[in-house]
Amino acid sequence: MPSRTRILALVATLSAANAALRIGLAWGPPNVKPTAFLVILGGVVAGPIPGFIIGWLSMTISDLATPLGAGYWTIETSAAMAFVGLLAGLLWHKASNINRTRMMVGGFLLTVLFDIATAIVDAVIYNYPWWISIMGLYVPFLMGGLSPYPFGLVHEVTTAALCGTIGPSLIARIRKVYH
Repeated sequence: MPSRTRILALVATLSAANAALRIGLAWGPPNVKPTAFLVILGGVVAGPIPGFIIGWLSMTISDLATPLGAGYWTIETSAAMAFVGLLAGLLWHKASNINRTRMMVGGFLLTVLFDIATAIVDAVIYNYPWWISIMGLYVPFLMGGLSPYPFGLVHEVTTAALCGTIGPSLIARIRKVYH
């Protein structure tokens, strides 16, 4: 079992990396960010509670450091991403070997869960149908905007690609140092 110092170091490192990457990639392609991937990674390596903390801190710190600052969305996105880290830890922390396909599918589904949960909360806050909010993630032009960009699908595919390509090897390397 890793020491509290190692747990704290991993939580701090992954949270800071996530916050920096979210801020640094804010003006790049929308939703092409490794946030969910690093939260899932933290949950798998350190367990459900550190995964929860990494998810919460990653979203909160980066929202506080962006030009828009924190708002109601900080609470909803932090809670949803924390839940992703918690679930990743509950599902895979005890697994000795996680294959690429399992990581890819799991990363995709956990990111779908995040996107749908935050879309439903937004629909409740702004008082419009939840199904329209969810469809807006996947069907371009549905929300009346000018963007042909499927924000949800891009987020989920980015996370799945990272989980499937570098996830298992990165988890194995961190576990060697961490445990």
